[in-house]
Amino acid sequence: MKKMKVIRPYRQEDRENLIRLIVELQEYIASLDHYHRQKSRGDFDVEEYVEKTLKKVQEEHGTIFVAETDNGIAGCIIGCIPELSDSDLLESYPIKEGSILELIISEKSRGSGLGSELMKVMEEYFLQEGCKFARVACFAPNVDAHTFYEKYGYGDRNIDMLKRLK
Repeated sequence: MKKMKVIRPYRQEDRENLIRLIVELQEYIASLDHYHRQKSRGDFDVEEYVEKTLKKVQEEHGTIFVAETDNGIAGCIIGCIPELSDSDLLESYPIKEGSILELIISEKSRGSGLGSELMKVMEEYFLQEGCKFARVACFAPNVDAHTFYEKYGYGDRNIDMLKRLK
C-alpha cells in the first residue's frame, strides 16, 4: 500500500511539530560540531528561535511548507525573500533572491524523497515571487546536507572559516 505524502503550507496548529523538528535538527547539528559551539537541547531556547523565525518569515515575504505523511509531520522547509541592504548593494547588483532558512526532515523519513519535494515547492514559490536565485546556508560538518544541496544545483558561494585560538 502506497504511503500518503502531502506537501502543504504551514498552519498555526503545526507549531508543536515545527518545534519538534527544529529540536531534532539542532541536536543533530550539535552532534556534528567538534568545536562544541552549537547549543543542544538543554541550552537551546527553541521557543524563542521559533518566534524569531516566524517573525522573519512574516516580515521578509516568506513561507513555510510542511511534509505530512501517514505518520504525521515528517519535515518542513522555511524560506524568505529578504530585501537587499545598502551594504549588499555596494557589493552586488540588485536582484531578488530567495533564502532557504531551514530544511528539516525527521531522521526516520530521510531518504524518502520528502526533502526533494520540499525543495521543489520552495523553489516554485521563489519563482512565482520573481526571484532569480535561491540561497541556502549549510553547516560545513553536515556533509550529507551539502551533498544534497549540490545534487539540486546549489554551489558554494561564500565559505566561512573558523579557527580555535590558543
